[in-house]
Amino acid sequence: MNKQNNLSKSRRNYYVDIAIFLPFLLLLLSGIIMLGYHTGSPYSETIFNKDGYFWLNTHIILAIIASGTITIHLSFHVKWFKKLFSGQPKNKYWIRNLALFFLFSSTIITSVIPWLCLDESKTTSILLGVHNKIGLLLIVFFIIHLLSYFRWLTNMTKIVFGNKTMSNSNPMP
Repeated sequence: MNKQNNLSKSRRNYYVDIAIFLPFLLLLLSGIIMLGYHTGSPYSETIFNKDGYFWLNTHIILAIIASGTITIHLSFHVKWFKKLFSGQPKNKYWIRNLALFFLFSSTIITSVIPWLCLDESKTTSILLGVHNKIGLLLIVFFIIHLLSYFRWLTNMTKIVFGNKTMSNSNPMP
């Protein structure tokens, strides 16, 4: 029964991970496009026949979707957070995962504060500049995270879409 329970949790994690992937890729694309506007291009200028306001709104919507799915993903790993602060042994990726978590949190903070709390000021500009740089680091750490768990993702893909059994794969990252 425990093996079945692990498979069930693994499938749940897998589906959420897949749900994160597309919005995050689109967020990445819109973020790269937004870098051009943040570095001085006027918002009336178009990229792929869409102006800067379209890309900003798209980026915000995708950020909300990606943040929601990432929050769900993190909620599945509460045990990992508890281990992190309890002194228990950690997995081999704990430093990378912790860095990813802090980059994710910092990216959200540096975008939400200017968006909700500040008007057009020098502080807003500075925070958005920091957001851009942390966002680029987040991309790098996200790719490292994906590569770290690539074997698990491919094994789960075989399980979900094929007839591979759980005994041939690592059930949970």
